[in-house]
Amino acid sequence: MYFIPGFLISAVTFPGVIVHELAHQIFCRLMKVPVYEVKYFQLSNPCGYVMHEPVDNPLKSFFISIGPFLINTILGMFIMLPASIEIFEFKNNHSFLNLFLAWIGISILMHAFPSKGDAKSMIESILKNKEVSIVVKILVTPVIGLIYIGAYGSIIWLDLIYAMAISVLLPKILVQIF
Repeated sequence: MYFIPGFLISAVTFPGVIVHELAHQIFCRLMKVPVYEVKYFQLSNPCGYVMHEPVDNPLKSFFISIGPFLINTILGMFIMLPASIEIFEFKNNHSFLNLFLAWIGISILMHAFPSKGDAKSMIESILKNKEVSIVVKILVTPVIGLIYIGAYGSIIWLDLIYAMAISVLLPKILVQIF
């Protein structure tokens, strides 16, 4: 596989970066955690961020961290659905609208994985928190592991593989059901 700089991939898939950061901000608002600063997209590292008040509640930290996975997956899936039915059924008459929807949907799905920073935040607020029960720690540990796999997996295009899997498999399942 070829190495393409992360900022170049983020530039091409910038809608996903924007939705990812917006998802963090939405979950901060839902959890009533004050947000200090938001950068939805920039051509530097990091490509986007949400700075918020430190979170002392483990549940709030969990949802703020995994918010992008939930929102990017659901939104990307619904945006991609009409396009993927046409494109992946291998029809030769691809409309510009469906190709545009495919780009937006795949971009959003590619940025569904929480970052290493999100995993570190969960480690600090949940795993290292003496007030959190061992049961919660046991349940959250695999989620943190999956976040790291997703974050490091982008080196081998795991984010694109995830986006394509959601884009191809979901329509096939829905077509079979209906």
